[in-house]
Amino acid sequence: MKTAAAFLEGLDRKAKVLSRAARTTFEANRELCSWLLDPLARWAEAAYGPEVFDEAARGYAEYCVGVARAKTIYEREGRYTPERMPEIMSGVYEDEGYMIPYMWAAILIYPFWPSMVSHIAMFRDEFIRRLPKNARVLELACGHGVLSLLAAEERPDLQIEGSDISPPAIAVAKRLLAVSGHSGRARFEVKDALKIDGQNGGTKYDGVISGMLAEHLLDPTPLFSTMAHRVANDGLVFFSTALESPQRDHVYEYNWESHPLQMAEHAGLRVSRLASDASAVPKGAKFLPRATAMILRSR
Repeated sequence: MKTAAAFLEGLDRKAKVLSRAARTTFEANRELCSWLLDPLARWAEAAYGPEVFDEAARGYAEYCVGVARAKTIYEREGRYTPERMPEIMSGVYEDEGYMIPYMWAAILIYPFWPSMVSHIAMFRDEFIRRLPKNARVLELACGHGVLSLLAAEERPDLQIEGSDISPPAIAVAKRLLAVSGHSGRARFEVKDALKIDGQNGGTKYDGVISGMLAEHLLDPTPLFSTMAHRVANDGLVFFSTALESPQRDHVYEYNWESHPLQMAEHAGLRVSRLASDASAVPKGAKFLPRATAMILRSR
């Protein structure tokens, strides 16, 4: 049965230039990163076969190259330069050839990027483990579904729903779900994360997850309204976003940690925990890419 080592070995074979940095981050946070990668390795192999680790490594490498190129343009232009939203919808979210490698990269950055590791700890220790017994959880823009599946793996009492606008992403999530052993407690569907049951009705959830979604929206304000509306009075929200971190489908540019924090507060949420970590940047760079995560509660 495969473990976290399979992903690292895939990098050794297919993305060696990135392997050393990934191993350094993993080894410095072995228990935490293994908590994510060990079950993911089992699910990935069961769903896609042993070749999945090489495919994941290639997807991660493509992703990292794309990020490096976007950063170069960002430094030159001084602002995000995204494609028009209709092109992103058809050229990214609905493109299986792009989205499936992107999905593997989107989860591997958590254990392989120093700026993302703290998100794993916050998600596990301050969100999943603090939810009430038999909690209902909603993940907005679940993508690969791995955060929801990790929650189900950690807490056998949880009931989880996830949605995403991308059919290829939901296909990945459903394929992993089918082999995870959690099919009876989790479900995924193609749906706009901000249009779930409308804004004036619908179910309240003990936990709401919004991982790295806000930067993909033209205006994240409705996202914060949705989170505030969906979370129960004593519930928890796990929220994360990217700051000064351009990518092909990042359309909203956050420059300060206070900006998403203020959006949360204006929507009626209170920030009880915040972590923000930076990636390494070349000397003299104008921008500092960061990954920010928060635990939010209702006021």
